Amino acid sequence: MPIDRMLDKEPKQFEVLQRIMGYLMVALLVVIYYFTSPNASYQIVFPIFVFFILLIIPRLSHAIQYKYGSKVRRNAFFFLDIIVVSSALSAVHLSLLVTFVLVFGLVYTVFNNKISMMVGSVSILLGIISFYLNTIFIYGFEDYFQQTSIELSVVSCLCTIIFVNFANYYQNRRMKNLEGQRENYFKEMNRYIELSNQLSRYAPIQLWQSIMRGETEAKLEYKRKKITIFFSDIQGFTELSETLIPDDLAFVLNDYLSHMTEIAKQYGGTIDKFMGDAILIFFGDPDSQGVEQDAKNCIDMAMAMRQQMKFLRERWVKMGYSPLHVRMGISTGYCHVGNYGAVHRMAYTIVGRDANLAARLQSAAEIDEILISDETYKIVKNHYLCAPQAPIELKGIQGSVKSWQVMERYSAQKDTQQWFDFEYKGFQLVLNLEEVQNYEYAELLSVLEKMIERIKVQQDLTNSGGIVKLNLADEVK
Repeated sequence: MPIDRMLDKEPKQFEVLQRIMGYLMVALLVVIYYFTSPNASYQIVFPIFVFFILLIIPRLSHAIQYKYGSKVRRNAFFFLDIIVVSSALSAVHLSLLVTFVLVFGLVYTVFNNKISMMVGSVSILLGIISFYLNTIFIYGFEDYFQQTSIELSVVSCLCTIIFVNFANYYQNRRMKNLEGQRENYFKEMNRYIELSNQLSRYAPIQLWQSIMRGETEAKLEYKRKKITIFFSDIQGFTELSETLIPDDLAFVLNDYLSHMTEIAKQYGGTIDKFMGDAILIFFGDPDSQGVEQDAKNCIDMAMAMRQQMKFLRERWVKMGYSPLHVRMGISTGYCHVGNYGAVHRMAYTIVGRDANLAARLQSAAEIDEILISDETYKIVKNHYLCAPQAPIELKGIQGSVKSWQVMERYSAQKDTQQWFDFEYKGFQLVLNLEEVQNYEYAELLSVLEKMIERIKVQQDLTNSGGIVKLNLADEVK
């Protein structure tokens, strides 16, 4: 509807529209005064003056806005309002009700347009000058503050009500529209955040966060950095996949990958990709704590994964699956890391000799073994106990490669060690005190005490050969 299109205009356009409507109302009041007052003379000139102003208002508003901005345009049109109103007051000889209505309209404009005190003071002076000029040269001096006629009073009240309510209705409608846009904006923003969170699962979290912060752009580029690469896979997984139904295979694989991913996230590793049961992770980009700390974090992560694999292996065996073991390879060196592919489809990955070396070390490792390259060993040798391995020939790597097997992390004091790992037939203990909260100590002590009491009872019930002892009555019989 036309009225809807009128009310849906932008504030600057509506301000022009409202001013035109206000000027027409003022002109109507002056015309009614001309036909109802015996003292009227040249009031018919005022509508012509208003008509001329209405013709230039749209272009004048656009020109001032373009050249000087909103603030100057708002002040300039308020001066114009003062001139129009003062001319109208002179034309109606300060008729009581009309004067009140027009002054009320000016005050309403002052508050609605946030006119400053200085502009208001200058406008009062301009209004007085305009009033007396119109009085002297056009409308003459007559009796002021006369009683307003009934016709003019009714029309004045109606014009005031229409003018104010029209503006208020527009503002309320504008607020509802803005509220609706705000709700739609937040709805779309939440939708995009949810989509971005879902899409982020297909990219390394460090890369996604860097892109969201504006630190990285999704474009084809790479850089050369010294990073530590980790590669692992499950020994015997291919054979297992041939014996399991797809649902069981998917469960085992997802269970394994989810736990390994959480550990990698805990140590700050960038997960490059999953290749079946194989995992490629690197440290040093996009976030890095220094070459040495990156290498230490990588080895700590590998040891934590090996420990976690023991729990998973025990659980899988109880569920009827074959026992599975991991092999891990770690290498440190310079690689090219960045975005590779095409503009419409790219992958964030690493390219270089050491990436291939980590994969080859993994394939050469024994089950539950962590093999590291000589370069990595030189960086972390003061922090980990490593056993040297015989030089090996690796596919795709020129010359024999020296490697080291990671045994454990050096601990200055045995009584402060955080890991306890003991495994014997029928008994397995893996305790990580870093993961245990203070309030859980009592429960752990209770469980261990029950285990000790049960072992003592079993010891009393059996002899040295493991056979259940007979009581004295049974022995006599």
